[in-house]
Amino acid sequence: MSNRTYNQYWAEANKQLADQLEYESPKDPNLLPKDREAAFQHLALLYVKYIQIFRRLEEAYDQIVHPQKRRLMKDVVLATMGRILELKHKMVELELTDFFNFGDILLDLKLTPDDLRIPVPRCFVEERGTDIEQHKTLLDGLGAKEFGFGEAVPPFPPLKISEAIRIIQINERGRQGRLRAKYMRDIKLQAQREKELDQNEEEMEVNTAAVRIQKVYKGYKARQFYKKQMHEEMIFLGMANIMKDPKNNPMVRAENNRNRRKVVQLQHEEEYQQALVNTREKIMRVEGPDMKEALQDSFRQWYMEYKRINSKFPDFPADKVWQEPGFKFELTPEGQIPPAAGEADGSGAGESKPSTAASATKGGKGGKGGKGAKGKDAGKGGKDAKKGAAGKKGGKQEETEDPNKFKFDDSPFLTSINTERSTYGEKWLRKDETENFAQKHDQEIVKNEKRREVEAEIKGQVMEILKEELKNLKMAVDREKAGKSRKGKKGKKGGKGKKGKKGGKKGGKGKGGKKGKKEKDLTANRTMESLVEELIQAGILQKYPSVSMEDFKGEFDLLASSSTKTPVIKPTLGELQRAVTEYCVLPLGFSEPMQVPAVSSVLLFGPKGAGKSMLVNAVASELGAWLFNLTPRNTAGQYVGKSNVAKMVHMVFKVAKAHPPSIVYIDNVEMIFAKKVPKDDTSDPKRIKKDLLKAVKGLKPVDRVMVMGTSNKPWDGDVKAMMPVFGKQLPVPAPDYPSRNALWTYFIGRRIPAAVKDIDISLLTRMSDGLSTGQIALACERALTDRRLKLLRLRPFTTNELVEQILNMAPFDKNDDKPYWDFYEKIPLVKKRTAMLAAPLDDEGDKGKKKGGGKDAKKKKK
Repeated sequence: MSNRTYNQYWAEANKQLADQLEYESPKDPNLLPKDREAAFQHLALLYVKYIQIFRRLEEAYDQIVHPQKRRLMKDVVLATMGRILELKHKMVELELTDFFNFGDILLDLKLTPDDLRIPVPRCFVEERGTDIEQHKTLLDGLGAKEFGFGEAVPPFPPLKISEAIRIIQINERGRQGRLRAKYMRDIKLQAQREKELDQNEEEMEVNTAAVRIQKVYKGYKARQFYKKQMHEEMIFLGMANIMKDPKNNPMVRAENNRNRRKVVQLQHEEEYQQALVNTREKIMRVEGPDMKEALQDSFRQWYMEYKRINSKFPDFPADKVWQEPGFKFELTPEGQIPPAAGEADGSGAGESKPSTAASATKGGKGGKGGKGAKGKDAGKGGKDAKKGAAGKKGGKQEETEDPNKFKFDDSPFLTSINTERSTYGEKWLRKDETENFAQKHDQEIVKNEKRREVEAEIKGQVMEILKEELKNLKMAVDREKAGKSRKGKKGKKGGKGKKGKKGGKKGGKGKGGKKGKKEKDLTANRTMESLVEELIQAGILQKYPSVSMEDFKGEFDLLASSSTKTPVIKPTLGELQRAVTEYCVLPLGFSEPMQVPAVSSVLLFGPKGAGKSMLVNAVASELGAWLFNLTPRNTAGQYVGKSNVAKMVHMVFKVAKAHPPSIVYIDNVEMIFAKKVPKDDTSDPKRIKKDLLKAVKGLKPVDRVMVMGTSNKPWDGDVKAMMPVFGKQLPVPAPDYPSRNALWTYFIGRRIPAAVKDIDISLLTRMSDGLSTGQIALACERALTDRRLKLLRLRPFTTNELVEQILNMAPFDKNDDKPYWDFYEKIPLVKKRTAMLAAPLDDEGDKGKKKGGGKDAKKKKK
């Protein structure tokens, strides 16, 4: 697509953002949601619409080549992404579940399920391309261990000795039989040739030989022509596909076009960076002296005019005042210094944030502006509040009604979106770019930006000189007035006394302001390079294959409604993929610290082969993160002793914080919190428990470190000890019908794309009910071996071959996943949701008991 197309994407996304901002802050307060269900529908609609805007913006940002537009668009993309995360966490707070169904909203907005997928911005990896390549080179150079998907399952089950001997015998007898058949056939051919030579002693005539050759060639041409005609007829009837040239494949061409635009992006970025340097140097050289001279002249004229009117020199403006962009040395008509912008109305208010539907209904934070208010009004407000709290008995009813009214909050990301929208409207919306077909940088904008930078730099240098100049003038005038008096000495003594007092105060603060103990650095005397090398050699810092979140196949449940009263919402693989993206990928992708709702640890639990380790690998690949494997069996036999274990955990988290984003992976995490470790487990998994708890507790969103634990038997661990460690507990279920259909199509199409249409995917989907993702992949791997792929031209691939592999799988029971859902019901969030949904029923029961109790009491009195 062209530059104009992506510019149009940006313009459309800005219009949609304007509509969203208007919808979030309605003018009529009656339009605000009142109860929990209405609030959730409001948030869900915002969430789905913001995802659509984010998808459009991310695609445009990835392909736009204009360097200045890309900078502004990146801010919009990150702000929109932050708003999506905010809405997600608000919905979780409201509904007390991590998974939601948006089938009815998709139907109303006429969207497809794929429109709910949240893409991971490619800039997360592309902007850190150099660092990621250096990290890979370091891992390869030091022989880093390869990260694996849990316990590796062999493609074929192990054979017994008797079965192996039987297979060898069958193949050996077949080989001998083929050799004997070939030998006998050669003998027969040789005998036939000798017989023909004896009968036809004379040479064949030339004409007879030519006729025979023509017959063979004409037959060949006729068969080729018939095949061609037959294929064209089948295409006309829609019973065959058109043979396409791989070079003309739209997907291939789109990928080639994207790679070409990436090269253009780099070229334009280099030109833009060079233009920034050259333009700044030119402005500093040409316009810098004039700026400096004009500033000095205006300053001298200002203080001379002030001295003429007031008979004294003015005070130099405060740093905050003269550092403002539009500052000028000027006086009022009365000859006084004009007040600062914030002091003009006495409010000192900064920029007002756009209020959302949240701020209108929020009672607790409605008095933010009242902090600056002084006097009687503030006192009255406080008295009224006290009266309302201590007054009528109905105050208790208000407290019980508050949870039903959901209170929104102001969002800093809405302020960013609004600011960037206005910047887009000022700079790019109506800008004529007919002369800039190549979409290179705009030199006029560069000049204006660099001129402001040079003005600020020169102002900072000159203001210090002018401040000293005014100070010297004041001192000269004071000396003339003071003469030979000793007032100056007294002033100095007084000044010293004040300083002493101040020093005493500071000393007092120092004594009383003791902070908590700092964490002791166990590796303070070692360099970061040595720590990294040690972790690689110990097999803890590992390299991993490239896996994207798109490779984790899964679909959504479109039959369920968005508003449900079910205590336990069982997620599909598509919903799980979206949740992992929101909790693990997007928050860690922010290169600069932002107020993003985030968690620092996630627990993934589910049956073997469900895709838990693959999700960890996908998160690391999408971020280009460092991956540390603290699995007990991976560290078994290393760092023996309490001090060494503490040192190992400390090293891992120290290096992880120094190289964000980072993933700390722990498989079979339940064994760390197990009440009793099996006797055959020699890895001593509980030894890192204490240090791990301490390290996870000390993580902050700014560190951009994610602890990801996986478990296939989470009930083996101490639930009360394990739950507080992980901010989120996400189940990884077996695939449902739509997800299995997508998995069979993906695994077969990856090996033989042309054969997918000939395979009965529906039959395989029904027969594989209960199989995990790993088992479906294993069945395809066993059926589509390299040898079988070579025989495709002789024997087409059939559905029966996959059916045979399904039947050879270990028998499965549909109740095998019941323990996982029982464990899921024990996690804190599901417990809260169950209690919330049961609360109205309990209230009704209590009312009934009170009524019944009253009647019984009356009867007893009678």
